[in-house]
Amino acid sequence: MTCKMVILAVRDDEEFTHDECIDYMHEEHAPLVNDLPNLQRYTSSLPANPEYVDYDYIAQLRFEGPEEMDEAFSSEQGQTVQDDAASFLDMEASEMISTVGETVHFEAE
Repeated sequence: MTCKMVILAVRDDEEFTHDECIDYMHEEHAPLVNDLPNLQRYTSSLPANPEYVDYDYIAQLRFEGPEEMDEAFSSEQGQTVQDDAASFLDMEASEMISTVGETVHFEAE
């Protein structure tokens, strides 16, 4: 069963502007995430109007299942990713939501 970690990422606003946070995520953090064991897919999206929301970006990490996700975040690379996230995100304000399965309600042909 597919498992996703959905992250509503909130920057450390004492250290980073929104744009600096996004640049750091793309240039420094994403390559670390790409090396997580068992990772099948990694996407990020930006809010259309960042000034009206309480997060800077949304990340989605897909794994084959919950065990594979747990293995990824328990690994040495998983610790590196988490330590790096703590260097530019407000970890208390950011939300990490673990989901299983996916129901497609509509898909255009």
